Amino acid sequence: MAVCPRARGRRIASNFAFLSIAELVCRASSVFVMLALTKRLGGGGYGRIEFAFSVVFWLVLLVRDSSDVMVARELSRHPRLIKPLVDHVLAFKSLLALVLFTGLTAIGWLTLRDATDWTVLTLYGLMLFTTAIGLDFVYRGTENMGLLAVSLCLRTLIYGAGVLAFVGDARRITWVPIWLAIGETCGIGLVWLHYLYKYRMPRPRFGFRFIYILIQRGRNVCLIQLSQALICTADLLIVGMTSAWWDVGRYGAPYRMVTAILTFGLIFQQAAFPTLARLWRQHPRAGRDALDSLVEVLMTALVPVAVGGTILAEPLVRMLFSQDYAGTGLLFAIGLWRAPLLSIAFLYQTTLIALNRETVGVRSLTLGAVAIGPLVFALRWQFGLWGASAGVLLIGLALVLSGYRSLAREGRQPVWHHHLGKPLAASAAMVPVCLLLQHRNVLLAVSAGALAYVVALAAMGGFHPARLWRTAFHPIAEASEAA
Repeated sequence: MAVCPRARGRRIASNFAFLSIAELVCRASSVFVMLALTKRLGGGGYGRIEFAFSVVFWLVLLVRDSSDVMVARELSRHPRLIKPLVDHVLAFKSLLALVLFTGLTAIGWLTLRDATDWTVLTLYGLMLFTTAIGLDFVYRGTENMGLLAVSLCLRTLIYGAGVLAFVGDARRITWVPIWLAIGETCGIGLVWLHYLYKYRMPRPRFGFRFIYILIQRGRNVCLIQLSQALICTADLLIVGMTSAWWDVGRYGAPYRMVTAILTFGLIFQQAAFPTLARLWRQHPRAGRDALDSLVEVLMTALVPVAVGGTILAEPLVRMLFSQDYAGTGLLFAIGLWRAPLLSIAFLYQTTLIALNRETVGVRSLTLGAVAIGPLVFALRWQFGLWGASAGVLLIGLALVLSGYRSLAREGRQPVWHHHLGKPLAASAAMVPVCLLLQHRNVLLAVSAGALAYVVALAAMGGFHPARLWRTAFHPIAEASEAA
């Protein structure tokens, strides 16, 4: 039975709204908890948990993205396969999580001298098991994002409440990963309750044929996802392995703020991916227009954040963090530019996956993941902490250019350069306002700068929210009307 184009467009828009609200709640809560932890644990204590989380987070992505992206794509096209796919995916991910957790604890025991560091790393490793039993891919593939939004909020709020109540100083540092695991378990449990009500109790089955098919069809997608994760976390991992915990904490706090901003760029991929996978096959013009509008939205939103954050980096650091983090404004200013660069680069790769052309872009991402380690290490050694952050920007710029070239070969490239001029010009109009007010009140400078940006953008005719909404979230209807 065919789905009404406008109804499908409304579904994409509602999915985006659900995820946006959930991410806003989650990121606001996470940032608040992070700011509290930087003060309660100090630079050294915060460096410990930030490094341990980054190591485990990379392994979590390995468990999640080894199958979830490909399975979500198949479910978006064949919803009747939900039950058998869930049975196989749960068995596969559980075994993978067990192997990774065993390796993590063993390597941590051999390399970490302090017992507390090993305990923190091991407790964070529990996330591997909560990820393995997660059923989020079912609801992403079937475009039922409302339940996932509630689940994400529940996870973050339980984690935040537990940390704020039980972690008063560095002596209770182990409670941070404990409450993270508790929050994840509660959120995943909510999704399980809905799944059991609608379907049946899963019967995990470990099948070599399923693994073979998953490897054959999903190895490039998995490699793309893991390469993206390594590119996002390589600088913090290298800083963690080459620096004292004090420097890791000073580097990790601005890094976490930038990561929160970058997350909003990834919402577009999560909300639009299932429909883009259909649009590129059935409605190529609508898919191309939707991608073009998504790029325009990202540039319009993230360029002023990067420009304004660069201007106001030092006063923002003084306002948000304690004296332990004084002088990290340069790290924050440099790191902010990874938000627009990596958001666009990863959106291009998501589009290639939707096109079933993931092999086209996997080479550039793999090269970026391989090169980022030596590059960040060299810049860290030569220029200090800010050199490590600058290395990520160089890789991000290379990936944007490579991704655009890959889409151009397919005839699907967006006209992103047409969307860059006006945001940059409007951001330039924002700069003097921020400079004038930053010494009086940083929040006033942020508000006035944002207002100046919107006014300048509207004056140049670059602010069309209604058109962007229709093209990005009602692409099929727009294409039908144009025809």
